[in-house]
Amino acid sequence: MHKFNPEHAHNLTSPQRLEHEKPDVIIKAAGAAESMVVADVGCGTGFYSFPLAQVVGSDGLVYAVDLSKDMISLLAKEMEQRSVRNIRPVLSHEASIPLADKIADMVVNVNMFHEAEDRDAFIMELKRLMKDDGRLLLIDHKKEPSPTGPPLEERVAYEDAVALLKKYFDIVVKGPSGDRQYGILAMK
Repeated sequence: MHKFNPEHAHNLTSPQRLEHEKPDVIIKAAGAAESMVVADVGCGTGFYSFPLAQVVGSDGLVYAVDLSKDMISLLAKEMEQRSVRNIRPVLSHEASIPLADKIADMVVNVNMFHEAEDRDAFIMELKRLMKDDGRLLLIDHKKEPSPTGPPLEERVAYEDAVALLKKYFDIVVKGPSGDRQYGILAMK
């Protein structure tokens, strides 16, 4: 199972990534708004966490969740440099996130769904974090060749991701994403 190597963390915020993936546009299109509580699960160094923090504002909160101590450390350093106060870094396990039930208006999961060892358990954990009227934005790499991303054989096809989400959510629709990815919005 492919897991992102923290030694490549600099790629997560590269100008090349910004060319094909615009997190500020994507999160607004997905419905992120002022005063929301958002869980950015698989936050890495904060490529989505920082734009989310800006959108939710001082009355909102972003839980930046990652499995890697290295990623959480890099995120915390960047938060300090930017003087960001509405992000809470959370070191986690894949299907056991140390946050309360129904804590988030929105859960964001970008470019790491393919890494989940037990995708059913992972989706159920993301759903557990969502308020009853919350939404999940899942974005992952298309299952087609691209200059970046995980090995092609480890990517999850859009149709397979939709089928899995439909097992757990009442509403599953196409969502916003970068041009090398697919996006799915799911709601209870």
